[in-house]
Amino acid sequence: MIRNPILALAFLAAAAVPSVASAQCVRADDTCTEWVALGQGSSRSMVYRTYPLERRNEAITRVFIMVHGAGRDADNYFRSALGAAFLGGALENTLVIAPRIASNDGRGCQDELAANEVSWNCNSWRSGGAAISDSSLTSFDFLDAILHQVARKDMFPNLRHIVVAGHSAGGQVVNRYEMTNQVH
Repeated sequence: MIRNPILALAFLAAAAVPSVASAQCVRADDTCTEWVALGQGSSRSMVYRTYPLERRNEAITRVFIMVHGAGRDADNYFRSALGAAFLGGALENTLVIAPRIASNDGRGCQDELAANEVSWNCNSWRSGGAAISDSSLTSFDFLDAILHQVARKDMFPNLRHIVVAGHSAGGQVVNRYEMTNQVH
């Protein structure tokens, strides 16, 4: 018998989670991140994701990519996107992704960057601008790389729908990207 009401609630909540959820990553921390390689060199950018991008998953039928706003707080947008998938009853078959378009331009944007992490221009990333750390890459290349990765039939053979959404500056990115992308 569990006498502590907090422990009892935690036990009940854990028991109510379906077994599939154990394979999901639903925390906006390092355990739910993955690097996406960009360009020909060692450049990379990070995404938060519910399922690994490099592991075959036949359960995935949808992908929901949520692009953050000007604050570049992909962790918070990942939480919001998770909430939307949960409310839609779609956590088990939807791969939720929140890309982190980080910037450390020494002026207005001062994100902490990992080794080889691309630093995007603090403002021009919204319109597909080139990266500060590698001028051959654009923020649209990052979205292209994500889409190419999730569209692989060997990884997600039952994928039927991909939704790319954004809020505020992320909405600007998505609007401009949809008009110019070469991924169909």
